[in-house]
Amino acid sequence: MSMILADDVRNQYNRAFETVELIIAAFPEDKWLVAHDDDYYIPSRIAYHIAQFIDGFVADGFKDPAFREKAPFGDWKTGTAETLPKKAPFAVYYKEVVARAKNVLAAMDDDAVTAAMPEEMARFAATKVGSHMMIMRELSAHTGELNKMLIENGIDDIWR
Repeated sequence: MSMILADDVRNQYNRAFETVELIIAAFPEDKWLVAHDDDYYIPSRIAYHIAQFIDGFVADGFKDPAFREKAPFGDWKTGTAETLPKKAPFAVYYKEVVARAKNVLAAMDDDAVTAAMPEEMARFAATKVGSHMMIMRELSAHTGELNKMLIENGIDDIWR
């Protein structure tokens, strides 16, 4: 059983997870629930979307038909500064999400990485490796948004 590809995928996820965790830690508390440019770009909203995406696609949360309804802070899309999570409870939730994702990733070998996507998920990619690439693109896009907001608040961007 080969693990070279699976180890590379796990390593890249771990770096992405760490980058987001460091951004959360670096974000000023007084700016965490403040919109940047427009009401969509609230750091808490973007971070919550990242967490939900990891929980759904990496930690297999979407296998549960009620996954979205079980979201601890409601719908990230419609959340407001009043309903989105404050930084401390979000950081706890994010660590829980990452732990679930790492459990799934730990069981992965090269055959699992290159397997065909289940039919219900094939609209995202034909293979699991394609799905991992799509997930990384999504994480990169939103990590970039958070980093831009850090820079707007006078803090250096973070990348691991």
